[in-house]
Amino acid sequence: MFITHEAYLDSEPDSLGSDRTAWRMVEFESVNPCYYVTVRFYEGSKHRTKKMMPADVSMLSDVLATQDSKFSVEEVQVVTSPRLNGSDSERMEKLICLFVGYDQNGECVFSLHKVASGAVYSSAADILDARSVIDIRMIYEDMQIAHPSAQECAEH
Repeated sequence: MFITHEAYLDSEPDSLGSDRTAWRMVEFESVNPCYYVTVRFYEGSKHRTKKMMPADVSMLSDVLATQDSKFSVEEVQVVTSPRLNGSDSERMEKLICLFVGYDQNGECVFSLHKVASGAVYSSAADILDARSVIDIRMIYEDMQIAHPSAQECAEH
């Protein structure tokens, strides 16, 4: 989840409209991955590009599901914690594919991320009971990368 303090509220948000608020800084407090998504909005023959930062797999799934002829996801990068990526710091890497495992309540119980470097990160806790996973779905695949990536990701 992203959090912030009122002191970081942008003092000139008028250009955004009444239903949006601009913040100059947000904080992220989680060991779970978050995402940096480049999206494109089409308006007739024109388009504009924006960045979105879904704080979890569920939000990313929602963004991906809204794609249509006027809105597309161009690229997804995943930000992983040191606990997940095995290094000393967070890493932001281009996401190649993402599998999500769901339990009987439809809750995400694990995610499997394959990134451009070839690394595969699993958020499955060591205590995850595999019998609790009743559905596994690939919710993202970078279509600019060759299709064998999905098979490689699934093998991990």
